Amino acid sequence: MSRIGLDPPLTEQAEDVDRVWNGFLVAGLAVGALVAVLVVWVIVRYRRRSSELPPQRRELIPVEVTYTLVPLLIVAALFGVTFVSTEAIDEVDDAADLTVQVTGFQWQWQFDYPGSGISVLGTETRRPELVLPAGATVRFDLTSIDVIHSFWIPGFRYKRDVFPGQMQTFQVDVGDVTGEFPDTGVCAEFCGLDHTSMRFDVRIVTPEEFAAWEAEQQAAMEDAAP
Repeated sequence: MSRIGLDPPLTEQAEDVDRVWNGFLVAGLAVGALVAVLVVWVIVRYRRRSSELPPQRRELIPVEVTYTLVPLLIVAALFGVTFVSTEAIDEVDDAADLTVQVTGFQWQWQFDYPGSGISVLGTETRRPELVLPAGATVRFDLTSIDVIHSFWIPGFRYKRDVFPGQMQTFQVDVGDVTGEFPDTGVCAEFCGLDHTSMRFDVRIVTPEEFAAWEAEQQAAMEDAAP
């Protein structure tokens, strides 16, 4: 079943991005409404009643200063909010509860959990699944082994490009929302013939369920070992 709209924000950083987007939307609607009201007022107030021109002025300094400063202040405020949010999103420390190493390649994803030795890899008929514990701080280390890819989860509200031979790192604080988000993760950078099939599932579980999933995966890997 296809989804309508974005997934709910899955991280604190995503909620911050939503607040910025909503702020931009409100500001845009307010400016648009003001312009519409002024246009209607001018049309009604100064509609033609005779062939005589209304009084003309060469300049009106207070009005000119106002319509110059107000847009500049609005842009400066929006820039400040965006800068602060971007800095918070890009912040990375060593206190992550979980590290996930993401490897992109044509046309699949591999998720490695070095803390537990788990490796998740998709097949031609099955998408890989990224499993994360709710309420945890998760660090992602991303790289590519062939061409440029882009790691994009709509619930995170931002993407990270993945370059061959380089390591890109970002960190998120997973929220309390749990659930399955099938076929939601994508490669957002055209990377070749089967680019559209380079997708993955996302599942947010409770810490207890994550521990049980780790144990299940470790047991499966032991059974599969020669």
